[in-house]
Amino acid sequence: MDRKEIKESAKQKIKGNIWNLIWPLLIIGLLQGIVSKIFGANSNTALVNFDVSNFDVNAIAESTSTSFSPVSFLITLVFSILNVSYLKYVLNFVRTGKFEFNDIIDCIKEKWLNILLVSLIMSIVIGLGFALLIVPGIILTLGLSMATLIVVDTDLGPIDALKKSWAMMKGYKWNYLVFVLSFLGWILLSPLTLFLLLIWLVPYMTVAEIIYYERLKKVSKD
Repeated sequence: MDRKEIKESAKQKIKGNIWNLIWPLLIIGLLQGIVSKIFGANSNTALVNFDVSNFDVNAIAESTSTSFSPVSFLITLVFSILNVSYLKYVLNFVRTGKFEFNDIIDCIKEKWLNILLVSLIMSIVIGLGFALLIVPGIILTLGLSMATLIVVDTDLGPIDALKKSWAMMKGYKWNYLVFVLSFLGWILLSPLTLFLLLIWLVPYMTVAEIIYYERLKKVSKD
């Protein structure tokens, strides 16, 4: 997997398309803020998480801590599913060059349960891995990293998606880890720009992730 080529391809694709890529996330974030304000909940879901699952396990963990709030937990789940469904929007853009907001709506309607189940199973399995030792946790995280995208992209159920992700990532875990870490510099630079850099960085990272998935899928088929 040519990481440099994937990232360059992502830069080319987002040129002139930043607004189309970022406005759905802004709407999701705005809705989350409004809903949280109305219900007095402290929802912690990020706009988008570069982990391909895009399901903010840390936010869910926080919402289930000693200050557990059923409302906060529900809001976190709902908006995590929204964020994952956004991947379908980006996936179809990468493939066709077109933007269809209905991709998000259709994904929510058709796949919300599978998204929820695969993400919860991943959080449990990976959590157990980290509970044993850090290395097994990292290996499980990398091996299962494509599962949520597989659910979004196919008709596979959560268990089959996890199995397929593990098979696809065989021999590519280290490559993928280096790929993810290659964005660290941009992430560290973001606070210095008052986080305005995220307007470009989030679409760039998300599109790069989708392209990596597309390349990996092709390689695994070959």
